[in-house]
Amino acid sequence: MQRSIKELLSLRSREEILATLDYFNALPRRQGGKDDLVKALTSYLSSDPKLWLGQLMECDLRMLQKLCHAGPDNSVDFIPADFPSVVEVLRFVDTGKGDRDDMLRLSLPPAFYELIANDIDAVIESKECDGSFKIERLMLGAINAYGVVPLRTFVDTICSDFNTVADLRNFGRAISGHPILRTYQEEYMGEAYMVSPDVEDIDLLMKERRQKYKSVRHYAKISAANAVACGENSPFCSYGRDSAEGKALFEMLESIGYIGDELIYTAHLVWINSQYTPNDHNLSLLLSPLTEAVEDLADYEQFVQFARVILDYANSAPKWLLKGNSSNATGLMRYEMPEGAFIELFDENEAAEREEEVMRLFDSVNKVRPVHPDEPCPCGSGLSYRLCHGRHFS
Repeated sequence: MQRSIKELLSLRSREEILATLDYFNALPRRQGGKDDLVKALTSYLSSDPKLWLGQLMECDLRMLQKLCHAGPDNSVDFIPADFPSVVEVLRFVDTGKGDRDDMLRLSLPPAFYELIANDIDAVIESKECDGSFKIERLMLGAINAYGVVPLRTFVDTICSDFNTVADLRNFGRAISGHPILRTYQEEYMGEAYMVSPDVEDIDLLMKERRQKYKSVRHYAKISAANAVACGENSPFCSYGRDSAEGKALFEMLESIGYIGDELIYTAHLVWINSQYTPNDHNLSLLLSPLTEAVEDLADYEQFVQFARVILDYANSAPKWLLKGNSSNATGLMRYEMPEGAFIELFDENEAAEREEEVMRLFDSVNKVRPVHPDEPCPCGSGLSYRLCHGRHFS
């Protein structure tokens, strides 16, 4: 039997219901008991789905769109993000494991499907046309480029392209109350910061900035256009796709078989791994798209060539520990390719190929019919086998 929205919400804790109402700025003045909150949330979600759908971020809307197109209770596999989506946290979707261990399986309960299926496409089209998604990408991209950035610097960055006060005021109204401002803002040592959802530990990052890279005093100037590009494809953002290094990275990844969502995800991994302090372990992480696809590479020389593409990208990208400055600009945190690094991967492959060739030769030899000593020699000499090639075995 299909459960109604109210029945589904009644299974949640009071704290979960409060968190959902708070996300949508729909908390009632008098909160009351759990039953009252369930009624309030049921009423809010049911009365105007377009209203609350419009408050979700692009990645959540596109996820819901895929699930709506699949139909109620029909699962869809997604590459799991580094952090859960809002619709997962708010439990608008059912979650499970996909056919592959590295995939996340989601489905939409029938009650939620019936609530949003007729509106989801229109909401997404509206936000694409009115510039809402571009504003969101600008904000998210700026946070991701810096990793952790003071609120004032963040505001200066996202407002850098406005020439008139009127345009700036319109932009201010557009971002007022935006979930990004509330969700990704934290206080650190008494100051407000914007923190990328991909940053796992703000305290550790700020400590490393102070101890290892205190010579970097100023936050980088990041253009609005670059921030918008960095905010695309959330939650799998990557910086500088339109730069020379970014274009080379995507072309290289495509050439070895990364396509579609896997291509976007792999570029995101390169971007995230480029943030770590260079050492042998982190170099392995950075080059993992190549080491995991080593069978698709022609030889070690091609591996080195492609590795340099990744390293060029890593050295050109803004670094969180360097306050959004790049390794190229500061000379810090540079990744280099050590002589002969990872060559053992190809030595092992060549050894395996030699062993396989030996086994093929053995199998072919093993299939040859034994020759009787007095039969003609298979070489065609006309002599008997025992007087020709067989004499070596007599």
